[in-house]
Amino acid sequence: MQLTAGLLLAFGLTFVIQVPILARGKLFKEDNMPVIKPGVWIVLALVLAALEMFVPGLVIIWFGVGALLTGIIAFFIHNPYVHYAAFLLFSGLGVFLAQWIGRKITHPEPEPVGALRYQSATGVVVQEIAPPNYGRVKISGEEWLAESEVRIAAGSRIRVRKVDGTRLIVEPINKE
Repeated sequence: MQLTAGLLLAFGLTFVIQVPILARGKLFKEDNMPVIKPGVWIVLALVLAALEMFVPGLVIIWFGVGALLTGIIAFFIHNPYVHYAAFLLFSGLGVFLAQWIGRKITHPEPEPVGALRYQSATGVVVQEIAPPNYGRVKISGEEWLAESEVRIAAGSRIRVRKVDGTRLIVEPINKE
């Protein structure tokens, strides 16, 4: 919701600022689109940056950054199509990257808990595993109930193949 409101506000503000510039009689003449001066882009950047303080979500600031970078480009390139493309590119890229990085920071991958943290871990059999009976294994100083498809003697090294609830399904590590 904040993203949509911020986008609408930023595009609306840019539209309101640019309409008087475009409406000076040159709008409808072929290949005569007016060049927005670098100063206008920089003022727009400052207005959008100031507006960001009043609107939550860190969205409008990226349009301000896009306007600032477009203003810098406008000093060297006097083509309005390049200006608009640069503004859309920088602003869109800024919003996209901010949202993507923000999601990564606020929603990191959950840490495995319980027996799931031992997926692919190695350990030692402390009580023989003889199918269909369970045995016990020690991994990182903790003992766990374990089962295997093959018989594994006490003292053998194992690797956890799968976790099933609080039970570890293990396989022997072959010494080669």
